[in-house]
Amino acid sequence: MKLKITITGGLYSGKSCVAKAISEAINYTYYSVGELQRKLAVEKGMSIMEYNDYVFDHNLDHEVDNRTMEIGRDKDNFIFDARLAWYFIPDSFKIYLKAEIDIAVARAMKSKRGKSENYASKQEAKERITERRRLEVTRFNDLYNINIDQDSNYDLVIDTSYMTLEEVIEQILEKVR
Repeated sequence: MKLKITITGGLYSGKSCVAKAISEAINYTYYSVGELQRKLAVEKGMSIMEYNDYVFDHNLDHEVDNRTMEIGRDKDNFIFDARLAWYFIPDSFKIYLKAEIDIAVARAMKSKRGKSENYASKQEAKERITERRRLEVTRFNDLYNINIDQDSNYDLVIDTSYMTLEEVIEQILEKVR
C-alpha cells in the first residue's frame, strides 16, 4: 500500500519524535521542513539562521512550499513533519498533535530544543510559546487563508498531553493500518 503521511501540531506536542518513530516502525522515509530548510540554506551558501532571515525578509515561503509539493507529487511511503505539509500534500493522511499549554511548557523546559530557547522561567516559556503559536496562526491565515487550528483539516487529531510516546504511536499505527 502506498501512503503519504503528514504530521503537524502545536509546539511541544511531540510531532518530530512521533514522526520519526512512526517512520521507523513502518519503514517510511522521514522528511522534515527543518531538514528541507537546512538543505535550501546549503544550496544558497547560507547558515540556517541566515536562510530563515532571508526567507522572512524576501517573503520566500514558496521555496519550501514548492519543495514540499514536489515531494508529495513524486514520492510515496513517507512521513512529512511540517506545519503545512498537510496543506501542500492534500492526498496525505493528515495527523495533528496537540498538547495543553502547561504540558507544552513543561516539555519545553525539559527538552534540549527548549533549553536552546533560553527560557528564563516557565512563565516566560508560556508567553513565548503562546505568542509564537499566535503568530503562526495569523501568518498562515494571511498567506494561505487557512486556519491551522481547525481540527476538520486533519484525518486524525490526538491530544498528547497525558499520553506516552508509545501510546501516541500505537494510536496512529492503528489508524494508518
